[in-house]
Amino acid sequence: HKNFGVRTFQAEDEIAGIGAALGAAFGGSLAVTTTSGPGVALKSETIGLAVSLELPLLVVDIQRGGPSTGLPTKTEQADLLQAMYGRNGEAPVPVVAPRTPADCFDAALEAARIAITYRTPVFLLSDGYLANGSEPWRIPEVDQLPDLRTQFASGPNHTEADGSEVFWPYKRDPQTLARPWAVPGTPGLEHRIGGIEKQDGTGNISYDPANHELMVRTRQAKIDGISVPDIEVDDP
Repeated sequence: HKNFGVRTFQAEDEIAGIGAALGAAFGGSLAVTTTSGPGVALKSETIGLAVSLELPLLVVDIQRGGPSTGLPTKTEQADLLQAMYGRNGEAPVPVVAPRTPADCFDAALEAARIAITYRTPVFLLSDGYLANGSEPWRIPEVDQLPDLRTQFASGPNHTEADGSEVFWPYKRDPQTLARPWAVPGTPGLEHRIGGIEKQDGTGNISYDPANHELMVRTRQAKIDGISVPDIEVDDP
């Protein structure tokens, strides 16, 4: 679908796939990587990196039977705990799960909204029956779809004690706790990035225990504060 500005890339393995996707997110794109289940384990370190970098990234897990290669042509819904907890350290990630083939459309939009608004990787937890199933579906009115456009950082956002204005990559939105999304190459927005723990606000490398606790709690609070609609139960 490159006529819609979408670029696809088939990598050589699961790790390369999510690495390329996270790089695209760093570059300012809404990035998506997919797997059928076992690849979640291989992607886990980079998902943790996305949690630390606080960048939007969709991880679509269309579940199949396991463990390991398991039942590669059979459907199973057994990856929930891995999606929730399958990373080292404390790395909270929201999970969105569609309920029907048609609901996959709305679930994908909701996952994208959460990823962009809160600057976080998001799991879209589907399965083989939903992925290959079909049902009547009314095409929505485009003007009724959620607006997924985002405001990229464009200049300094912090004033130092000496009056100079600088860019802090981890200065947060007070409502969502999301950090600014800075497109590489934007003048004045140079900042450090990487997997090592960041100093609150500046993003500099920090090994300070109190700062690490603050960042862990802040990342969790950001996920806890995600706005989600009430679940509609259609079964006793």
